[in-house]
Amino acid sequence: MASLTTKPKLAVILGTMTFGYRGMTMRINNLNTVQSILEAFKAQGWNELDTARMYCDGTTEEMLGQLEAQNKGGFKLATKGKPILQTYDLVYPMQGGEHQPEKLKELFKESLTALKVNKVDIFYLHAPDHTTPIELTLGAVQELYQAGHFTEFGLSNYSSWQVADIYHICKSKGYVLPTVYQGMYNAITRGVEAELLPCLRKFNIRFYAYNPIAGGLFKEHFSFDGDVPKGSRFDPNTVVGKMYRSRYVTPAHAKAVANIQQATASHGYSAIEAAFRWIRHHSKLDAAFGDGVIIGGSSLEHIVSACQLLDKEEPLEEDVVEALDAGWKTVMASSVPYFR
Repeated sequence: MASLTTKPKLAVILGTMTFGYRGMTMRINNLNTVQSILEAFKAQGWNELDTARMYCDGTTEEMLGQLEAQNKGGFKLATKGKPILQTYDLVYPMQGGEHQPEKLKELFKESLTALKVNKVDIFYLHAPDHTTPIELTLGAVQELYQAGHFTEFGLSNYSSWQVADIYHICKSKGYVLPTVYQGMYNAITRGVEAELLPCLRKFNIRFYAYNPIAGGLFKEHFSFDGDVPKGSRFDPNTVVGKMYRSRYVTPAHAKAVANIQQATASHGYSAIEAAFRWIRHHSKLDAAFGDGVIIGGSSLEHIVSACQLLDKEEPLEEDVVEALDAGWKTVMASSVPYFR
C-alpha cells in the first residue's frame, strides 16, 4: 500500500551538464541565461551546483568560472574527474589511465582553473578506471585533499563492492573518507536499492540521485522511435544519445511509461510530476541521511518546475505508485546496471 505520510524534503542539487559553449550535451550557451537560472535556483532555497570536467568539453566549468559561481554567487561547487567517451561504441567510462596519479591531479587542477577557485566542496571520481590500481588513485586524491583543494570526497558510478573496498582502503591509510555517492536512480531504474544503498548506509555515505525523470523519458510526448531533436539527450547520432537510448529506450520502457502516463492522467497531472513526487515520498532516499536529487534542464522553467514538484507535500495515490512499481518490474530485465 502506498504511504500517505509526507516525507521531509530531500536536498536539491543543480546539475549543469547542459550549460556550456560546445559539446554534445550543450543546450544553453548564453551566460546571462545561465546566470538567471542560478539566481532562480537559489531563490528556491538551494545552493549546490554539480559539474564535471567532461561536461560540454570543459566549457561548463569555464562558464561557472566566468560567473564566479562560488566567490560571487555563494554556491557550493562539486566537480568530477574526466571520463572520456571515445567512440559511438561507448568505450566508457574512460580511456585507461585517466586515474593515474599525475593525470588525475592534472585534470583536477584544470577544473580548479576553469572554475576560478582554489577549492571545491566535493571532488568526485566520476567512474572507475579499471586499468589503474585504486590504491594509486586514492593516494592522489589524498594529496589533493591535504593540499586543501576540496572538502568532501565523492564517488559516482562505482559498484557496491568497490565502494566498500575504497572505504576500507581510505580508513586503513588514514585518508579522507568518501561521504557522498552520485548514482542513477528513478522510479523505473532502481538497481541501487538491493546492495548499493545498504552499503552506503553502513559507511555513512549520502546518496545523490541523478536522472530522476529518466533523462526526460517521462515527458508526455517523448518519442521512442528516434524522432527527437538534433543534439538532444536522446539523439541517436551522438555518443551521449546512444548511451541514453541504450539506458532507457526499449520496448519494455515504452510499455511501462505508457501505463504510468495513463495512471497519472486519471488524476490530472503528468508522469514527470509523479516521478519527482515518487523520489521524494516513495523512494528509498532519506533526508535524515542527507540524500538529495540532482535536477537539470534546458531552460529556467525546467529548473524552477523541478524544484516546485520536489516541494510538493502530497504523496502519490496508491494506483500511481502501483503503476510505477509495475513499470520497474516491466523494465527490470533490460535495465542497465548503476555501475560502470
